[in-house]
Amino acid sequence: MGSRRRRHAAIVALALGLSSACTSGPPPGFVGGTGEQWSIPLVGSLEHSLLLVPVTIDSKGPYLFAIDPDANITAVDEQIVKEGKFRTFQGPHLLDETDTQQIRFYAELSGIEMGSLIIERRNVMIVKRHTYDRQGRRIMGILGRDVLADSLVFGFDRDQALVHLLTVKAFKPPVGAIRIPFQLVGGRIPNIQVQPVPRRLVTATIGTESFAMHVDLGEYLSTLRESLWDKARLAAAAVRSGSIDEVGMPHKIEKVASGQPVAVGGITMDKVLFAPYEDKRWSETDVAGTLALDFFRDYNVWLHWDDKAIYLVKRTPVPLATRIARWDTGALEKCPNPGCVSVKLIDPMAGKELAPGAVHPGVVVSVTRDEPAGGMELEVTLEANGRPELPPLVVNMSPNGERVMEHLRGQWAGVTFTVVDASPFPRECRSATGCIDQIAR
Repeated sequence: MGSRRRRHAAIVALALGLSSACTSGPPPGFVGGTGEQWSIPLVGSLEHSLLLVPVTIDSKGPYLFAIDPDANITAVDEQIVKEGKFRTFQGPHLLDETDTQQIRFYAELSGIEMGSLIIERRNVMIVKRHTYDRQGRRIMGILGRDVLADSLVFGFDRDQALVHLLTVKAFKPPVGAIRIPFQLVGGRIPNIQVQPVPRRLVTATIGTESFAMHVDLGEYLSTLRESLWDKARLAAAAVRSGSIDEVGMPHKIEKVASGQPVAVGGITMDKVLFAPYEDKRWSETDVAGTLALDFFRDYNVWLHWDDKAIYLVKRTPVPLATRIARWDTGALEKCPNPGCVSVKLIDPMAGKELAPGAVHPGVVVSVTRDEPAGGMELEVTLEANGRPELPPLVVNMSPNGERVMEHLRGQWAGVTFTVVDASPFPRECRSATGCIDQIAR
């Protein structure tokens, strides 16, 4: 029979190989929903960010998880494992983007719930605390290909703020969808236990040049090999950022490039940023870079593994009530004000003229919670009416916070706001009551 550790390792190795085996119907252990399709609410769906969903594990949480179709297996922050006292074991080593084998430990989780989907049991990879934290959010794991399996179609709609999983049988391409086929290039790396998930390659035109690009829906920033920036006529700029690969290893990003339109399958996007593509697991002749979530920001996306195609549908705005309905939180639907907040702008110069050459001292935005939403964590997104050059404001309120205030520069004077989203998942704040952040477009 072998040792328990070896049996667990064998099970994990089988799970890690799911991406190469096509099956029909839902993966084992999937329950809930209709049995053919499931929906999961998105957190911060209108932001330029990762796809984030709330996940409950063994009745604890909910925790925020990111979605990464390139990860062989779901991964969790070690905090979840320790708090849940889940059994751990050593399993297959995994190859990171620097072409280095990383020792990995795994845990067996039970009772995984997200939206209408319940997964009875899964072996998952363990990562260090705070590995996935980004943009002020505590992100406790990623959902990988053991959830986004070959037998399912994966899609997301940022306006409805929902992720969808459907069986191949249940999926019907949306009316008017643009179909973009991709080619799979599998790993051919010798002497490793687990090959990386195959790359989904499309031909992209950057400026006037064509490149083989991997569709990467687990990252927001696209990439291109730096040796190709001149060929694509991209201009570089310094930044301070980073990314986490599907094995859980961090990578610095110190420069980006932009300046040319990017076209794939009949759609063209401007203002796409490219970080250097530095994944050493793939040869230069196979993969030139990636097209990430930023490239698809104006579209709802469906990824059909079996059909080897992505389907794109132009995004359509929906009423706030429709977006809020994704939450099973009655207070958000019962409050007198949209998003359960009232917003006031305080301008010390109201009715006064500035002296010649004087700079406006700025304004104060004050946000007060409605009584029906008292005692809950609350995040509300505000947009400045008729001022698209101004960034959205994200109001984060703790259960004890009834009002938050923030000083804004003079260009905000006279602005009125519209609530465009609300959720029970605020960012972490230095203040115990809450904070207001500006989110770059």
